[in-house]
Amino acid sequence: MKKKLSPTKEKIKKATVYLCNEGDSLSVTTNHIAKELGISPGNLYYHYKNKEEIIRDIYQDMSTTFESFNSFEQILSSVNPLKEMHSMFDRYGELFWEYRFLMRDSALLMAIDPELKAMFAANQAKRILQIESLLKFLIHEEILENIPKEQIAKRAKLHWFISAYWQVFTSTYDVISKESINEAKEMLFELQIYPFLSQKGKRLLSE
Repeated sequence: MKKKLSPTKEKIKKATVYLCNEGDSLSVTTNHIAKELGISPGNLYYHYKNKEEIIRDIYQDMSTTFESFNSFEQILSSVNPLKEMHSMFDRYGELFWEYRFLMRDSALLMAIDPELKAMFAANQAKRILQIESLLKFLIHEEILENIPKEQIAKRAKLHWFISAYWQVFTSTYDVISKESINEAKEMLFELQIYPFLSQKGKRLLSE
């Protein structure tokens, strides 16, 4: 039986995302969240024991939405994997914008909360393996070429690093924006994909 969602918990998460996106997530407290919602701190604590628990729940929501895209299955079954990859990255961009504080403050949030770090690490390991499988698929389908086999695992890690931590880098000199999120996509395609396209890959890209 599917567990019924608590409307108050959903409102708490939504308020937390808003406050953390708009300001410094480390400075946002449960009192700030309760005030934003117009509820008492005691009411909030009835649903969540602390801010870390709220953020873990928010991270799980983002991960669940990511999984719902069926990204890698969609790309592998597409008649034009490159076009599907472009579309998928645009969907990622919208998701990362919605939860931009998680992308911006991930390192600090994980340092504070070991449970969040464990969740992130588990997803990271899964994503890197998926990226590695995707690169192998593109090579097998003769869409990419001239990538030494011994570089595939390293490229998968670099791909993940840019996707997951580009906003951490951006936040050191600017505010996170949709443009900076799209910049990560451009970096990946221009450095990781385009230079290694085969003739078939170039044809698929131009379609």
